[in-house]
Amino acid sequence: MTKTWNWSRGPRPYGLWLLAVVGGALASMLVLLLFYRLGGLRVVAPPVVLAGAELRLVVGRGESSPAGLEIRQPGPEGVAVAQGLVRRMVRAALYDRLSWRVHGLEPNRQLRLVWVTLAEPQKNRVLTLPPVGSDGIGILDLRTEPYWQGRIAALGLIVPGPFPQPPRLEWLELRPASLSFGDLLRWALEEWTSFEDWSQRSINYTAGAPLDALFPPVLVVALWIGVSGVLYALLDPSHRRKLMPYAALFLLGWLALDLRWQWDLRQRLEQTVKNFAGKTEEDRRLAALDGDLYRFLLEVRRRLPERPIRLFIVSADPYGFQAGRARYHLLPHNGYAGFSQVPNPGEARAGDYVLILSPLNGVGYNRGSQALEWQGGRLPAEMLHVAAAGALFRVRGG
Repeated sequence: MTKTWNWSRGPRPYGLWLLAVVGGALASMLVLLLFYRLGGLRVVAPPVVLAGAELRLVVGRGESSPAGLEIRQPGPEGVAVAQGLVRRMVRAALYDRLSWRVHGLEPNRQLRLVWVTLAEPQKNRVLTLPPVGSDGIGILDLRTEPYWQGRIAALGLIVPGPFPQPPRLEWLELRPASLSFGDLLRWALEEWTSFEDWSQRSINYTAGAPLDALFPPVLVVALWIGVSGVLYALLDPSHRRKLMPYAALFLLGWLALDLRWQWDLRQRLEQTVKNFAGKTEEDRRLAALDGDLYRFLLEVRRRLPERPIRLFIVSADPYGFQAGRARYHLLPHNGYAGFSQVPNPGEARAGDYVLILSPLNGVGYNRGSQALEWQGGRLPAEMLHVAAAGALFRVRGG
């Protein structure tokens, strides 16, 4: 006897449900691809513009004006350096189109681009730029530059002197690349398979993808489940008012996000075991996120007395990670963070210590007179230790 299926109660609803799931995934991806191809990329990843007023001279002399940053005198090495912070910490792989405008520079002068990444904040990368046009505008494709990677934290120009007339920097601009459908699909795959390592926010938050992702998992899954729900309602009107199919769609999306999160946690566990398993307390600290800073602070601690002393921690980012960790690692000494400039003689007394974390511009040490010097200030101090990460000083009397 041949058995026939009752499609009203048998596999038909499940088949339509699966069809809605697959169709929703394809439709969602098509919507996202068309959105980015038709101009949405500029909305999600707008150009990053550093106007002349946002640039500051870290080497040389000049002043800002509404028209831009005017450079009047180079520094001691014959060059001026203008730099600005990239507040959004853009991904170099996406923002690989650079343009700039400089007025008043002689045609034979070659500008150099300088940048700092979030992963290597102590290292300046430098690249010689091509000549600018008659209008002072230059354009460069950075895709072939091997060190243009990671997240860009700061960007600037090195301008060689001398200057017969003061050149004026009007702007620096980073633009995202023009991505094809194939490029966008590759971005989606890379973002969904990217590994988010432990960070300072891991205990409370997980992104599961780069912060400025073009295809953030939660948004993609929400769009997928929403479109699938609409498709299912159109394909099977008889089950439109039943809750179970839509609850199953919601749980499917939840499961997809949870599986990706579990994969991320597994990667983190393997990384943690590799970095810390079987090591001593000292080796674990050296392998931590601030291991290089901790190694430097070990040398600093050896030069501090055993009794707690008063220590001024000076940093260009006084409330940032490094200043806070330096204060923690040097306990029980009385570390005072929050200083972006060397304390004045009225604030620091003889016997106090000053720890300067690099880089800190505008402060120099005069070995002859044994004093820290900056514009408008001077603090008698003895240098006890100096390294690439910073320097330790003891305040002298007088």
